[in-house]
Amino acid sequence: MSDSLFKLDNTRVDNVPISEDESSPLFDKLKEVFPWVKNINYNGISNPYQHEILNETVMRTCVPTATVESMIGKKVASAHRLFALDSKTSMLYVTNLFQDENPPWVTDDMFIIGVTEHFEELNRPINPLMLTFKEYFFVASDSLISSYNPSFLENKDSDTVFSALVVDDEIKTIRKYNDFVKDGNDFLINWQSVYFLFAKKARRMDLIRELFNKDFVIPA
Repeated sequence: MSDSLFKLDNTRVDNVPISEDESSPLFDKLKEVFPWVKNINYNGISNPYQHEILNETVMRTCVPTATVESMIGKKVASAHRLFALDSKTSMLYVTNLFQDENPPWVTDDMFIIGVTEHFEELNRPINPLMLTFKEYFFVASDSLISSYNPSFLENKDSDTVFSALVVDDEIKTIRKYNDFVKDGNDFLINWQSVYFLFAKKARRMDLIRELFNKDFVIPA
């Protein structure tokens, strides 16, 4: 596996690289609902899990960033396709460098590094709820994370990031992401280097300075 997602209820969702044998039965399960899916178009696939906003079973796949960048005409930190198995719907989404004003729920104990952008794809049905939320990736102080879930501090290291699923500027839930093996999700492979690269390209060195001035950021 490459990265693991931990939901607020401590459910663990592993993302399996396409290179591992365990990915084949997962793709077989996905193709039972979405026969147009081809394994070679993805870098990885997750176990099925209950999505906190959609309230249905989903599977997340990793899409090569180069493929998506040619489609949307810009660089992205990561790219995915989310499949909702119950409603037989899907969406493409990417993670971008966060450069906007902080939402009202952001405190001094956290720093947003990325945010998702969601896309409806031509001739592929989408669950309307897929376009109602965003996922904000952030780093934060241990005290803040502990206030949500103390177990999220277990195995926390320099590659650990957290996220908030947000609807209408309201946090609906918090997630934890750990990168255990360097294979798969580019965004979680030394996210500090990826952040530095994208911030530098955007000429936002101020963001880099602000990030590394936070005493809760663990140097890679």
